Amino acid sequence: MNDPARVILTNDDGIESPGLKTLARALSKEFEVIVAAPARDMSGSGTGIGRFDLDAGVELTPVDMDEVANAYSIDGPPGLAVTAAALGAFGPVPDLVVSGINAGINTGHSIIHSGTVGAALTAHTFKLRGLAVSLAQSDPWLWDTAAHFALPAAHWLLGRKQGPHVLNVNVPAVAVEEVAGVHWADLDEFGYIRVATADVEDRRLQFVVGAREGRSDPGSDTVLCSENYVTVTPLRTVEPAAFPDVAAAEVFATNGPTLA
Repeated sequence: MNDPARVILTNDDGIESPGLKTLARALSKEFEVIVAAPARDMSGSGTGIGRFDLDAGVELTPVDMDEVANAYSIDGPPGLAVTAAALGAFGPVPDLVVSGINAGINTGHSIIHSGTVGAALTAHTFKLRGLAVSLAQSDPWLWDTAAHFALPAAHWLLGRKQGPHVLNVNVPAVAVEEVAGVHWADLDEFGYIRVATADVEDRRLQFVVGAREGRSDPGSDTVLCSENYVTVTPLRTVEPAAFPDVAAAEVFATNGPTLA
């Protein structure tokens, strides 16, 4: 029999997140799971790896976690955890990076700021597969619903010989049997942060969160998830755009002749 695939599990909500623990239990039934997650909430960290002293290194603390033999908290964002794993910090290079379960959906183009999605994208910069899983808010949180869909998504990615190799999955806040279906989904507009105001006298920058009426695309991840669909969006990392059909020196030739 083949050895089980190695999965690095991380998140941006921190090592104590119930979403992380639920996903660790689910994945460990079929994979070799190594948890490497931030010591504290690092939401909004994107693909960042933070700033650290190369000589002093980064604080790493072993953590007891049910059904997972190796779990660590890291004093840094999830992008750093994935980078460390890809460079051999936790043994052989993982077959898959899974990030989540995030407390709240990650939809729209604002996912570039999500540490949950950033971890999956960081994996791809090392030619690894990445899966980001997020769950719509509810009271109580329905972590098991998200874990139910995360497991087959992980298997699907591991079985792919060709792309996509990064998936962003958003799960609605309903029981598994109430899920309307699974849908490929385009990215919505920016996301839930819709308005910003600056109060100079009070020295406060304020944001308003919430969808604008009539602004979201019906086929977008935000709308489909709100209609109780599990949304699946293939992603890719930053790649150079096609070069313009002019010499590069034209970029700097706003006045006068083109540079030699």
